[in-house]
Amino acid sequence: MTEVTTIHCGSRLSIDQVEELYQKLEGAMLSGGDLALDAGDVHFCDTAGLQMLLSLQKTLAATGNKVEWAKVAGVVKDTAGYLGLRNSLNLPD
Repeated sequence: MTEVTTIHCGSRLSIDQVEELYQKLEGAMLSGGDLALDAGDVHFCDTAGLQMLLSLQKTLAATGNKVEWAKVAGVVKDTAGYLGLRNSLNLPD
């Protein structure tokens, strides 16, 4: 069974927080296994934040691992929808 590491995305999934979140994600990726993203507390989301998550999904898919969503705030779903990324990010309805 694959181990799942949960990463909390904080309140901003945006360019000003990308580096900090990237460091968390990179550490979790290096430990192997699948990732679960908790984006339930996100109040602001922009294209840089979503771009990083899309890149993360592609990177993990290449290693046979995946990203799942533990929680997703409406603003994340809405922003991804405006950009046409809901399906690419595998966001739940």
